[in-house]
Amino acid sequence: MTVAAGLGLTISFGVAPAAFAAPASDATSNNHIAFEADESITTPVDPTDPDNPNPPDPVDPTDPENPGTGNSGPLSIDYVSNIEFGTQKISSNTVTYRAQNENPFVQVTDNRGTGAGWTLTAKASEFKSADGTKILKGALLSFKNGQAKTQSANISAAPETKDVAFNNTDAKVMMNAKKETGRGTWVDVFSGTAGENENVTLQVLPGTADADVDYTATINWELTDAPLS
Repeated sequence: MTVAAGLGLTISFGVAPAAFAAPASDATSNNHIAFEADESITTPVDPTDPDNPNPPDPVDPTDPENPGTGNSGPLSIDYVSNIEFGTQKISSNTVTYRAQNENPFVQVTDNRGTGAGWTLTAKASEFKSADGTKILKGALLSFKNGQAKTQSANISAAPETKDVAFNNTDAKVMMNAKKETGRGTWVDVFSGTAGENENVTLQVLPGTADADVDYTATINWELTDAPLS
């Protein structure tokens, strides 16, 4: 038996690189899409899960007769909850009552495709009787800890949400979408305990409430097509 030691052995296989034939013909193609602003109505989404393809009906069980605003256009307020505080006992103390709504919300859609931003403001009236003769003087309606939510596929940055106390009749900023934010459909939802929502409250002073009177305050919501500076 012969043992070869210390020999460098090189084995070469004569495999040539693959050769590609020159094309007999070539061409290019273009793929195109264009967009325009959406003028249609956006229906309310599920405020707790905007991805839900089948929102609950009614979307706010405490406000069952509310189908949404029906507003159309590329920049629209689609839904605002009516807030219910129920029937309460008259107290000789200052009392803060909690909303019965579990997930009251406001919904805004921006389908303009400009990224210009927008601002949502709200202005509340005093709590009054139907005939306007009785006023719940000094009542303070407050919204806090609102959460901006949208579909998980929406890549737009979120608008800002604001805590609001309606201590006068001035307009208050509820949401502010700076430039290049707030595109698509967004909700500002004030979720809390059902029947005792600590994030939507009404403070009532002693000596103001009359028995057997229904008091109602109106909130006027306005959406403008530019953000706050």
